[in-house]
Amino acid sequence: MIAQITTIDYLLLPFYLVLIYKLAYHYRDKFYPDHHPFKPYFIPGLTAKIAGAIFIGLIYNYYYQGGDTFNFFFHAKIINSTLISSPGTWFRLITHTADQSIYADSQALSDMFWYDDVSAYSTSCLGAVIGIFCFTKYLEINVIVASLSFVGMWLMFLTFAQQYKTITKYIAIAVLFMPGPIVWGAGLFKDSFCMFAIGALIYSMYLLFEKGTLKLSLVLLAAFSITLLWLIKAYILIALFPILIFKIILVHKKRVALHPERKLIFYIALIGICFIGYKAAKAAANYLSDFSTENVLEKVKIQKDYLLRVSLDSEGSAYDLGDFEPTIRGISKMIIPAINVTLFRPYIRESKSAIQLFNALESTGVILLTLYMIIKRNILKTVKKIYKDPNLIMCLFFTLVFAFFVGVSSYNFGSLSRYKIPCTPFYILFLIIIIFDRTTSADNLPAGKVDN
Repeated sequence: MIAQITTIDYLLLPFYLVLIYKLAYHYRDKFYPDHHPFKPYFIPGLTAKIAGAIFIGLIYNYYYQGGDTFNFFFHAKIINSTLISSPGTWFRLITHTADQSIYADSQALSDMFWYDDVSAYSTSCLGAVIGIFCFTKYLEINVIVASLSFVGMWLMFLTFAQQYKTITKYIAIAVLFMPGPIVWGAGLFKDSFCMFAIGALIYSMYLLFEKGTLKLSLVLLAAFSITLLWLIKAYILIALFPILIFKIILVHKKRVALHPERKLIFYIALIGICFIGYKAAKAAANYLSDFSTENVLEKVKIQKDYLLRVSLDSEGSAYDLGDFEPTIRGISKMIIPAINVTLFRPYIRESKSAIQLFNALESTGVILLTLYMIIKRNILKTVKKIYKDPNLIMCLFFTLVFAFFVGVSSYNFGSLSRYKIPCTPFYILFLIIIIFDRTTSADNLPAGKVDN
């Protein structure tokens, strides 16, 4: 494959880095003055993301010499190649309304193989829009995407750091500095945009429904995040949104218990939340209407057999959770192995390459932190803390649900390392809050002003 990173990429990169950091320092100094507890994490968090994006771009260009990231870039280049010669074609390609009867549209479509794949093509379109501002150069797109991904993760950091002020450092590690999300959630990948959307959704829903901060900007941010997840990886939204709604209900229920005079507000909010949840469930039902339970389970089994066979034939990084029948009972036996492989594998002994060793070292760290929690914390006190803290319930439920579905459908450590990153911050947050937080559940109830 022809290298996608060119000399021009390297020449332009310093200028875009200077611009990004100039904006970043301006924002940091405006909202986080000296001695602000969040200030030390802003620039290092951004730097980690940008470094991850450049690193993974170089790996795919010079080591793998191809991959999904360059397929997204390939489509982005085709889209932007029409911008000057046929702006109408560019607009129709971006809005997924291209017309085969129009010559310029037809020419562009003939070179595309992902146009009908909404998830992949949406990612390519986002890359194309970003590419307008950087001459559609790969490394420049990568660092801009990394910056956007960081924005989402920073919003998620703010959400939790405001509620657990005594463990800001640990919150930062969980959300901003985990190696997997830094690398696989940075460059031109579906996952990078999803990480932005997850963080932005967590933040906007927190302010709107827990803090009662009614701003149009927050509504638009929540709507944009939901749309982004729906287009790129709807299953993340289907897994996260109901749990997020449940968490909001728990927060308000807890608040009412402490302040009975707020019952009316609680019930009004509950009706609104349930209405939103109903609309989301209806949309999800429409999305899944073509799939019966039996068909879904059968497809999981077929995909498992196919991915495992291909990975073994190519001496890839395959894993096998064992045979299972495509039934509810059969797949239920895979729950623990699937969650285990997502959270704790590959083990170091399973590493067959430098990239796998990188993933294995992170998994080992997660195992050690989990064991530390088990040893350090009394099990009864831990259960009681989880029961009293809606954030812990949300983090645990989303981690388990998401880890199961990713683990039971990937069957390749390479793919798994990317697919699992949405649940990584949630699980690490769950662990560090249990281990290090010493506040009471009442202390973590949303109250007062939220910092930017």
